[in-house]
Amino acid sequence: MDDEDIVARARELSESIHRGLAPSHDFSHVERVYRLAERIATSEGADLFVVRMAALLHDIGRAEEARASSADDCHEELSVRMASPILDGLGVSGERKAAILHAIAAHRHRRGEEPRTLEAKCLFDADKLDSLGAVGVARSYLWLGEHGRGVYYPEEEYAHVDPEDNRAEVDSAQREWHIKLKYLKDKMYTASGRKMAMERHERMARILDEIEKEVKGEY
Repeated sequence: MDDEDIVARARELSESIHRGLAPSHDFSHVERVYRLAERIATSEGADLFVVRMAALLHDIGRAEEARASSADDCHEELSVRMASPILDGLGVSGERKAAILHAIAAHRHRRGEEPRTLEAKCLFDADKLDSLGAVGVARSYLWLGEHGRGVYYPEEEYAHVDPEDNRAEVDSAQREWHIKLKYLKDKMYTASGRKMAMERHERMARILDEIEKEVKGEY
């Protein structure tokens, strides 16, 4: 198989693995990250094959995590473990395989290893960008809905909660913005990612501000 065929096969496998996952992390998330990572990689001069493959496989461990009802929140490690034999089966080996697995392992924000290669940095930035902007707001509410949470929670309800506490019952779009999302623009690795992150940061801040005003009946 040539590179194009390998990417196409990896897409089919990823879509199949993601089937049935909750909407906040289903295959549509993978597709958005793929497009963003491809755009960043093209602008930054990264290896497109490595970036495309890593984007397609970066979250496949979520399926295993969901089946195991794991509390470890280690889907990047599971994704690496699952991706390795997939890459072998597709004939991807050596340095390219190692580069793809490193990008997958390093795509997390809260944990995981630091991205050391340009390709890993492209994937990291793309994955974070999908948590910002209008899509970031939509995904936040998808996740909250999956866990029985509501539209708005005032700061006094989460101000004293440990920022490391990831339990759904203490989370909200407002809390995620204050403890994590508003800082993502400063954590991008690439110039392209930083530019897009700033635009999405401002858009998300405006939307959350509008939600707060409407909840309070200000207009």
